[in-house]
Amino acid sequence: MWFMLFASLLFALFCSAEAQPGIFPNYYGPYAPNPTGQSEYCENMMDPGTYSLLWAHGPQENWDWQYLEYPLEMEPNMRYVLTYASFGEISIEESEDSSLTGYTVLCGRNQGPDELVISLEPSEEDGDEGDGTDPYDTITQ
Repeated sequence: MWFMLFASLLFALFCSAEAQPGIFPNYYGPYAPNPTGQSEYCENMMDPGTYSLLWAHGPQENWDWQYLEYPLEMEPNMRYVLTYASFGEISIEESEDSSLTGYTVLCGRNQGPDELVISLEPSEEDGDEGDGTDPYDTITQ
């Protein structure tokens, strides 16, 4: 009997765990080059923290994930725009955005020749994992 109870608890635990969008191995995108009428795509607000940023481009079967050269320290109330330029370079611009109410957001701007995908990997040395609440749920409630 204890075995059945333990097994059902484990099953419920694993079934309720959902992968977080954009957190590796999940990704944001693919973003088409030069989106019509939209200069950038912004994703869900997230807890501030230090992340390794991975990016890839082109058709999915050819993705070769590359790390940004340095960890991205995402601060509260800051908006980060990753730009994929026409010659394949990646750059990041940051700007203050008080409407984020303590959260941060990652946006993608594709000015490159093909599709772009972005993924974040939480830094292992960053002990702050947030409180687990979804900022989108907080806003819509």
